[in-house]
Amino acid sequence: MTEIGEIYRDLRLGKHVTLKDASNGIVSLAFLSRFERGLYDISFNHLLELLDRINVQLSEFEYMYNQKNEMTTDLLPTFQRAFQSGDTITLKNHLLIWQRQSGDLAQLQVIQLKMMLTILGQPLVSKQEINTLEAHFNTITNWTFFELYLYGHSLQFFDKKMAVNLFKELFKKGIFYNNFRSDSFSMLFYIHNNLILYLIDQHDLANAHIILKSLTHYFQHNERDYYHTARLFNLQGLVTYLSGDHLVGLKLLRRANVITYLCNHQSGFIENEQRYLAQFLTTDELASIFDFSNLTIL
Repeated sequence: MTEIGEIYRDLRLGKHVTLKDASNGIVSLAFLSRFERGLYDISFNHLLELLDRINVQLSEFEYMYNQKNEMTTDLLPTFQRAFQSGDTITLKNHLLIWQRQSGDLAQLQVIQLKMMLTILGQPLVSKQEINTLEAHFNTITNWTFFELYLYGHSLQFFDKKMAVNLFKELFKKGIFYNNFRSDSFSMLFYIHNNLILYLIDQHDLANAHIILKSLTHYFQHNERDYYHTARLFNLQGLVTYLSGDHLVGLKLLRRANVITYLCNHQSGFIENEQRYLAQFLTTDELASIFDFSNLTIL
């Protein structure tokens, strides 16, 4: 497997940046040389600084890493698709790969995958790993798309104060709107979605309403696809239901499920939705919003 130092060297040479210029003020020239030859590990923060020095984003770096190691898909969306469909086998396979790697980036990827598996009912992440994650977020100054994904999966493992304060920091810095990648809208939506669900779990409907209002407003002014449309109806329905308007809430939840069903989304996704909503709805209400008997997929 190609080491991350080799990937960095290829990108640096492609940008025509010398070892001296790349390392200046970040690490020693000797350290960078050894890192590129796979002899030294590197901290995640130093890696981000070195990438910034050669004007390469983390997503580009990950793409090159995947290509060199014959993985043709971008890791973060691959994780997310597996997570959304409840595909624990794929997540565990990625976990095994990253557990064999060294360095801060690998450690954070391992924690992220363990959190996903824990959320899906296979508890793997430890309190010590969550402490490591909190320490990382308390010290980073340069948020990247990787941190946005990591933050989205970390929400329910943090206390409410930290989760909300990090969210405010993101908006204060305008990080959501930096267009890190082509799926930046999906990331913005994903973080809103997770924070709203987190606040619901914390019985904080007042703040859930505020975040949902912000997401709804943003959603109206951006391109929408069926998945995000269904998710928005789902969030609106759940918050409305829990606020006391059961009839309207159930209609919105059913609308979300019908869109998902007619678009032939993975069955695992619908099953995960059923399991999650079962903690809030009665058995009859749950059956009514997942009743597709009168619908036909051509």
